[in-house]
Amino acid sequence: MMNRTIIIPICKGILAAGFLLILTGSCASPNHPPPNIIFLMDDQHRWDALGFIDPEVQTPTLNFLAREGIFFDQAVCQAPMCVPSRYSMMLGLYPNQIGVFSNAKGLLDHELPAIPLPQVLKDAGYQTAGFGKTHWRADPISTRGFEIRYTDNLYEEGAILMSDTDPEAYKQYMEETEEYGGGEENNLGYIGRTSEVPEENHRDGWVFNRCMDFIDHGLDNDRPLFLYLSFLKPHAAHNVPAGYEELYDIKNTPVTAQPPWEKDHSPHAAGLNRREMYENFWKTADKQLWKEMKLRYWANCTWIDDMFGRTLSKLEDKGILDNALIVYVSDHGEMLGERYYRFNKYCLYESSVRVPVILSGSSIPDHLRNTIDHRPAQLVDIYPTILQTVGIEVPQGSVGLNLTGTEQHPAGFSALHQHPEQASFMWRTPDYKLILVMNRKKLAGDYQESDIIDGELYNLSKDPMEWENIYKEQHEKDILEKMTEELLAHLATL
Repeated sequence: MMNRTIIIPICKGILAAGFLLILTGSCASPNHPPPNIIFLMDDQHRWDALGFIDPEVQTPTLNFLAREGIFFDQAVCQAPMCVPSRYSMMLGLYPNQIGVFSNAKGLLDHELPAIPLPQVLKDAGYQTAGFGKTHWRADPISTRGFEIRYTDNLYEEGAILMSDTDPEAYKQYMEETEEYGGGEENNLGYIGRTSEVPEENHRDGWVFNRCMDFIDHGLDNDRPLFLYLSFLKPHAAHNVPAGYEELYDIKNTPVTAQPPWEKDHSPHAAGLNRREMYENFWKTADKQLWKEMKLRYWANCTWIDDMFGRTLSKLEDKGILDNALIVYVSDHGEMLGERYYRFNKYCLYESSVRVPVILSGSSIPDHLRNTIDHRPAQLVDIYPTILQTVGIEVPQGSVGLNLTGTEQHPAGFSALHQHPEQASFMWRTPDYKLILVMNRKKLAGDYQESDIIDGELYNLSKDPMEWENIYKEQHEKDILEKMTEELLAHLATL
């Protein structure tokens, strides 16, 4: 049975749109039309950067959605980086089954092992409209089921690009972030600034406005709607539009705590992704820079939350939310300097691998509203959850579970394939996390106990920051053996 508890809502913050929803209706049934699907997503949003988890963070829209729905507090991504995480979510399979392991390269249309979620819904009669980041990272590709498609600059055949249709706005944004380096996430990108670019000329702002135009003028009232709105922030750079930093008091912004180490202790992620650049800078950075970095990350979360709120308010005005499932997720988390000056993702530690997942809207049964679900949810569950909600049969081979049902994964699973000769796999329960570093194999089913090179084990209930690796401690031998056996058995099924 599911273990659920009641949320104590904390709505702290101001929405420019004055967002207020009255969610009514019931679940899809043979006598009820299929619900509209509103899929809200952002990038690199920590699981705990939510106002009802941390009162210092102002996310009133997401607070409201959680209060009217279900928050999954043990959810994890299947790979802590954009491309494999998004493929996994949109195809309902693990990265090992898809063959996309890193941000380096995606798949062409004919290489996909499953039908992407937008295409499934389009084939079922939905109007499919996609705004913002998908990060398929392959060219040439189609819009993969989106009949209406707007994005910033990554080409999809049939998509409308900001870089093509509004080049001056795109140039203005790119010039402001030029000094922030690849992915806008060097140290200057993390410190950020108050942006001098108006909201509408930010890439996210441009996508948001195209979405608002569509809601005003492009809805097909004869079909249910699948609306996908996916923002690039709060991923660095932390160049926040004017007005959002002022909602925070820097005196109340904490400096990230560091473990009592003289060097990094991260067997599965040592040296990965700009480690020296971050460590050498933030070791000696003063407290003011730490505070500015975190405050602007939170301010980006608030900006994104505000655009979600304005979007939902307009959808409510159009009657779209009278019968709707609203899904909110992020693709992975953000370390923000934790665990010995570690930034971005590319590791299997909590702030990177855990993700916020909320299901809300009129399709959520009354008895599940305002609840926290403690099951080990996974992003791969989004695919079957949406399909079963709208009455579509889940394809055979899909590995996720319906999050509105009662089934349960034994643990959360994630994988990291950044090292050319090694792979790391995570098996996580609310109390313990095991990470195995293994000789890399071509197929997941080929991994054996003899392939284990090293490992990490953390007692999350006692050590939530994962500072004490107890992998070699004899008093945890039974837990280690049990979790190792379960993880190897899981790999054998992929």
